[in-house]
Amino acid sequence: MANLPRVALIITGGTIDSVGKDRLDLAWYIEAGKRLGDGELLQQLPELKSIAEVQEVPFRRLPSHALVDKDWLDLVRTIHSIFDQDKAAGIVITHGTNTIEETAYFLNLTLKTDKPVVLVGSMRPSSAISADGYLNVVNAVKVAADPNSRGRGCLLVMNDTIFNGRDVTKNATYRVEAFQSRDLGPLGYADGDGKIVYYHTPVKKHTVDTELDVRNMQSLPRVDIVVSYVGADGKMIEAAAAAGAKGIVSAGTGAGRPTPAEDEAFDRMFKEKGMIMCLCSRVASGRVVRSPGLTRRGFVAGDNLQPWKARLLLALALTKTNNADEIQRMFDTY
Repeated sequence: MANLPRVALIITGGTIDSVGKDRLDLAWYIEAGKRLGDGELLQQLPELKSIAEVQEVPFRRLPSHALVDKDWLDLVRTIHSIFDQDKAAGIVITHGTNTIEETAYFLNLTLKTDKPVVLVGSMRPSSAISADGYLNVVNAVKVAADPNSRGRGCLLVMNDTIFNGRDVTKNATYRVEAFQSRDLGPLGYADGDGKIVYYHTPVKKHTVDTELDVRNMQSLPRVDIVVSYVGADGKMIEAAAAAGAKGIVSAGTGAGRPTPAEDEAFDRMFKEKGMIMCLCSRVASGRVVRSPGLTRRGFVAGDNLQPWKARLLLALALTKTNNADEIQRMFDTY
């Protein structure tokens, strides 16, 4: 069909292109070590030819829990190269679901384009009965090809639902409805009648409206996460500092409360090392706020970001400044 939108497909691996030992292998398929071959995912989806002109772009394939910062930085450069050369109007990235929300938020913060970039994964391998990945890819291509998807930041499409990269998180280990935006809900839907329907627009700044540009970076500052629990001491905080961390995110109890021993270690590392501390919560939803006392101590509050997303923003913020007030502005804005 003439005049179809062009969509680039970047395949990075994950459950979506994994192959199990049989059609009921819904849990141990990673151990089989098999994947669809190059181009095979597109071959399984001839329906895409009526939706968009889809071109697969080479990228390394690996489980999402194996990603490192360099993979993200290379992915940003790959995306920009595609758009800079006008090879596509939108991009779909297949990705493992274990860390797909972190990649989505990283791209949401760092991409300098308003063109649609859509991440998609699956909860069942490609070989499974009722594999969800194929329809997820079709829906993701529809979203990437839709002009109304422009300017909404990096998106994630799973189970007919369109999520914002900042707010989405994985809530179940195996079920197809695993992804939710618990505080705020989805942006819209890729419905069964073929329509892409949006009901919300992100308010937090993203992509072209952030000062976070990583296109020329080769690495990011180390930021670690420490989880609080009954009896937690400061040893993990000290270990992070010894390992070279420039910042620490605390996944605190309740509304972001570390133990007294952790508090003492945080204050000591701030004075001795200048480490920036960000308080988040291990609780599933809600805000962590910056009290006057936390402000005086040089702490940053993570708002409603989950600790692993706060880690990303803190690392990126530390490429710009070590000032806690300036970093807090970014947490309040992005």
